Amino acid sequence: MKKIWSFVAALAVVLPSLVVATEPSTEPSTDMPPIVAKSIDFHGGEALHDARVSLTLASASGSSRIVAWTDGEGFDYVVSSTNRDGEEMRVRFSNTDGDNRVEQWLDGEPVEMDAEGAGWAERWLMARVYFPFLPFRLADPGVYFQDLGTETWGDRDLHRVKVTFEPGSSPDADDEFLYWFDPDSGRMEQFAYSFHTGNGGLRLRQAIDFQRVGGILFSDQANLGVNFPEGGPAQPVDVITPAFAAEEMERVSTVTLEDVVVEPAQASSGGGS
Repeated sequence: MKKIWSFVAALAVVLPSLVVATEPSTEPSTDMPPIVAKSIDFHGGEALHDARVSLTLASASGSSRIVAWTDGEGFDYVVSSTNRDGEEMRVRFSNTDGDNRVEQWLDGEPVEMDAEGAGWAERWLMARVYFPFLPFRLADPGVYFQDLGTETWGDRDLHRVKVTFEPGSSPDADDEFLYWFDPDSGRMEQFAYSFHTGNGGLRLRQAIDFQRVGGILFSDQANLGVNFPEGGPAQPVDVITPAFAAEEMERVSTVTLEDVVVEPAQASSGGGS
């Protein structure tokens, strides 16, 4: 998962709302496929540039309040949640002082962290910040694309794109993603990913409800999953097809975005803290 939202680069390649036919690609490339540029545009890419977004992310594992502020390549993310011990945990990841910095508080008291603790806090925060802001995160540096053409899900043809990341660019750089877009509008209909914590597994998130706030399109998702057996072989994200989803995956949760507020960054009080 990437750290910095390079929206300026994304907006430079956004195309008009046209259906662009492309041949499926077999090799990853840093060139953004037209369907991804169209999707960022449709979801409100320009509105998210230089903006402050606050929302509550809720699922079966609990809820987190997220405040995300961006200003070009500058960012300030704050996530607050209640941990298993009933403590209010707040983590901030920011580069507003020039360097990437991670801070953590428990019940309002600052927590001293070594490098390992700071790495854990950053991964915990990014696991919550990354998904609500798709497809915009696909404009991050170090993202590699494979345009796989269309695939039929039910009675719809969806445009499928595989995403991988530059090796070593983040702690989760070996994760792989698939995205499915409406070929006409560019709306992101679903995405899937592999993960490697624990025994690892696959997840498929299908959009079930949309809301546009401040010009930005957000979605709730049905979260389908399959976990790899202990000691068993891992499966690549490429195995996820309509048949695999129907036969092998089950719904593990519903992810909702609530109390969404979008305002210009200039109207915020210096970032998300």
